[in-house]
Amino acid sequence: MITGDNPLTACHVAKELRFTRKPLLVLTSPTNIDEEWMWKSVNEDITLSMLPNNTKEFIRTYDLCVTGEGLSHLTSSVKPTFLNSIISSVKVFARVSPKQKEQVVIKLNNLGYVTLMCGDGTNDVAALKHAHCGVALLSGVAAKRVEQQIVEPIAPILPPVPADASAHAQQQAKKRIDELYRQMDETDQTIVRLGDASIAAPFTSRTSTIQCVCHIIKQGRCTLVTTLQMFKILALNALILAYSLSVLYLDGIKFSDGQHTMQGLLLAGCFLFISRSKPLKTLARERPLPNIFNFYTLLTVLTQFAVHLTSLMYVVRQAHDRIPPKTEEFPNLEAEFSPNLVNTTVYIMSLTLQVATFAVNYQGKPFMESLRSNKPLLYSLIFSFTLVISLIFNLLPQVTEQFQIVIIPDDLRIIFFYVVLGDIVTAYVIDRTLNYFLGQAKLRQY
Repeated sequence: MITGDNPLTACHVAKELRFTRKPLLVLTSPTNIDEEWMWKSVNEDITLSMLPNNTKEFIRTYDLCVTGEGLSHLTSSVKPTFLNSIISSVKVFARVSPKQKEQVVIKLNNLGYVTLMCGDGTNDVAALKHAHCGVALLSGVAAKRVEQQIVEPIAPILPPVPADASAHAQQQAKKRIDELYRQMDETDQTIVRLGDASIAAPFTSRTSTIQCVCHIIKQGRCTLVTTLQMFKILALNALILAYSLSVLYLDGIKFSDGQHTMQGLLLAGCFLFISRSKPLKTLARERPLPNIFNFYTLLTVLTQFAVHLTSLMYVVRQAHDRIPPKTEEFPNLEAEFSPNLVNTTVYIMSLTLQVATFAVNYQGKPFMESLRSNKPLLYSLIFSFTLVISLIFNLLPQVTEQFQIVIIPDDLRIIFFYVVLGDIVTAYVIDRTLNYFLGQAKLRQY
């Protein structure tokens, strides 16, 4: 808490809001010339020297409150290392100027902390600018709600209305009034005056509470996890497609235009819906990984691709065993496209694995809604897998013919089905195991 209020008021508010859990000491200036700066409790039953013998034990035992005058004294007259060692235990800064608010934020930044500053006025602008995340709170914007609505009595010339009809009319009138107030609140545009905290902060909350901080953290974690899983999916899909096109190129085969179109549409739907994931309502205790280049991401991409590569190679070999051997030494790359068993096998296997990467690498809880809750993505995956199964077992002959896919032999269908099932299960187990051991960030100790 950084405030310009009286230290005793600030300490009382901090205690009520449970910012402090330990005994709170205030850095008090000397009243006489021969006295020194002392740490005193609010009721003055504890008095300690400003420079304790054991600093670590001191900050482990007490929470601290520093005034603006005390901050100036610590900055100018005391060793800078002492302020650096206790600043993490200073829960309240009271009677500080706007310039000192800025100095506190800069000091925390220099010590390696990630800072978030909430402010509601011009005095907080400098600190909001230097914080890693600034949040402006607009005071005085409260939602208006009607507590009770009174319905005027009907004119006596009309016949009496039954009791149930009158109650129903009152409910309908109250609903209409509540709806009008809700629309007024939604369309209400708060005017931001020059000099307000909103000018300096990237985030602005229309409420005067700090509940918005939880929303920012939840949304930020969801965005970070979504970005990480998107990189994993893109890397795996690129590797799968690279091998698929390479093995077809060696045989002088390629995908047809219709096959490329269907593949693009299915993957585009998955990419669209996975990027629209929403955070959970509850803020998780776990912390996501802070960047893309980490041991977990590299290991899970490499091991999953090893599983996919093994499955692809096995299915391609099975397809080659069921077609006549090549008679020409060098394939004709300019020849007109002609579907065959190898093309169909590689295409369906590649499409299946690329769609499966979305289901396997979707993070879900605790940072975003689960796959079951993300209905658009779930339905997109179900539709894609249903289409793949229909292509394997030739359940839709017209679709199979339209996309130039040949009929797969019965024995190869069974092999194909079990290979795909085993591949997805193995990749899922590998990813979740690595995520359990390596997928959670640890809180840095300062």
